[in-house]
Amino acid sequence: MLFEGSEKKLEVVVATAAGPLRALGEEFWKSLVESVGAQILSKLSRADCDAYLLSESSLFVWDNKFTMITCGRTTLVSALTGFLKRISVDQIDAIVYERKNEYFPRMQQTDFYSDLDVIQQVAPGFAYLFGHAGEHQLFLYHLDRPFKPSRSDVTSELLMNHIGGLAKDVFTKCNQSAQDIRAHLQLDQIFPGFAWDDHVFEPCGYSVNGIKGKRYVTIHVTPQDGGSYASFETNVDFGESLPEVLSQVLSRFQPQSFDVVTFRPDDKNVEFHAPDYGRTNRIYEHLKCGYRVHFTSHYLVNSAIQSAQPFGV
Repeated sequence: MLFEGSEKKLEVVVATAAGPLRALGEEFWKSLVESVGAQILSKLSRADCDAYLLSESSLFVWDNKFTMITCGRTTLVSALTGFLKRISVDQIDAIVYERKNEYFPRMQQTDFYSDLDVIQQVAPGFAYLFGHAGEHQLFLYHLDRPFKPSRSDVTSELLMNHIGGLAKDVFTKCNQSAQDIRAHLQLDQIFPGFAWDDHVFEPCGYSVNGIKGKRYVTIHVTPQDGGSYASFETNVDFGESLPEVLSQVLSRFQPQSFDVVTFRPDDKNVEFHAPDYGRTNRIYEHLKCGYRVHFTSHYLVNSAIQSAQPFGV
């Protein structure tokens, strides 16, 4: 069975007048998640954030914004149209919608272009393509509205294709326990003091959310042959230490290729070079909504002959 691990991401920031989003209640968010074709598996709450672990990735809700990440055949754009039925677009400060190129695009119910047609009808904005044909790509839309992100509004994404090494054995092993996977990831070393919520899927697959104050980290792993994928994302601003953190995460997965995406309110960009990997893309864009986005693609330099992998539908 083929499953699309590559994800779509929606982030919406609301004005103060819209009221605290967490006060909308769990039933509202349950309905919104179900509208995209996913379900809530569990919830982790702290004073500043509610973190929902989904059947297809994650949802994080703060008082002034939410971030929803989904994979599989979900129609994430439905979450935006559903949300705007409750909170009018006039009460929205910012919207950012991302979509990574998929392994199995023909199995998707929509593509970025049809998503964009829907979005433009309710929240006109700008769209960008990071990357080139035949390479890793990131499609991005943002609302056409002036917005000034706070100095602490930083997001880093590490998007990994074809995990290998020990990670492949760990994540594809049947009857794997959450404790075994957490021991492999050693997230407490990178994110001390975070509270964690995770889930092991059948026959394989893994998701984890972590929160501490307003900060979050999330990892999702789809380890099937023919389309293995893992994603790491956090809004912790590591500054000059970001390359070290990315290297630690990368070592847990040993992918054949990966992309790094960073959103920052300033021009501080930390270059990341991974040993044994070459870089094919280095794209920078200062979005009109205030974020500076950097996108780089990296491929393992490996001359060894490999075998083809069988797959079935």
